[in-house]
This record gives sequence, structure tokens and C-alpha cells, in this order.
Amino acid sequence: MQRNVLETIMGAVVLMAAVVFLYVIYSGSGIKEDRGGYQIVVRFDRGGSVLPGTDVRISGVKIGAVVAQEFLPKEFQAKITLNIRSDVELPTDTSAIITSDGLLGNYYIKLEPGADDAVLKDGDEIVHAQGALDLVELINKFVVGGSPAPTQE
Repeated sequence: MQRNVLETIMGAVVLMAAVVFLYVIYSGSGIKEDRGGYQIVVRFDRGGSVLPGTDVRISGVKIGAVVAQEFLPKEFQAKITLNIRSDVELPTDTSAIITSDGLLGNYYIKLEPGADDAVLKDGDEIVHAQGALDLVELINKFVVGGSPAPTQE
């Protein structure tokens, strides 16, 4: 009888540890940050490793997060929805670039505000976007060389 009670207690401890672990992961991921602010859309040819919870930054400071991503089959593009803090007003000619913290750092979306007087509103789209660079492709070009294809004689 005493062994069953001990196994039950140990099982409860393991379940509680799992719940605490999942809570810590969820709270640190930034996924729940879609409350408040406004949402804008960006379309990228190469979405890179942009997932819900990915930071959106201006001048290195986090001003929002990615809240959704989807694939547009007709355009062959990634549609990324961003949630931006309500106190940040972005001009309509803002550009978005997927970049990383370093050579092996995490990806984030870098916004570069333009100079237009009109500002983006909830549901608007950033037109100027540059996808992520493929480092493997760049390294391969460097190693193999960028020589043109051989001509046939």
C-alpha cells in the first residue's frame, strides 16, 4: 500500500514539473504578445526561419513580434503577420528585412522606417520587403566560385 502512495506522489511531482516547464517555455516565447497594438502584413520571397514569436525590431529594439505565417500558393510567397506596439507609428514607406543577430544568431525582422507622412494602420501591408539570405548558398558560391557556366563549342 505504501508503495502505491509513493508512486502516486512521484507521478504528481513529475506532472507538476512538466506543467511548470511548459509555462516557462510559453511565457518566454513571445507567442502571446498579440494583445494590444496593431497588425501589419509583410510578404517575403524567402521567409527564412521566421516563426510566430520571432522579434520585430527597429534600431535593435524590440517593437513587436510575428503572430502568424502562411504560404500563398499562387504567389509562392510567405505572408507574415506582425503585431506592432500601439505607440509605434510606422510610415507607409517602411521596409522590412529578415536578418540575424550574427553568423549563427536567431533570425528577426528588421524594420527601417521611411520618411512618408502617412502611417500604417491595422491591416496594412509593408510593400518593400527583402527575404532572408541563404548563408549556405553564399558559402557555396564562395567555395566553388562564381564563374559562369562553360560554353559549348
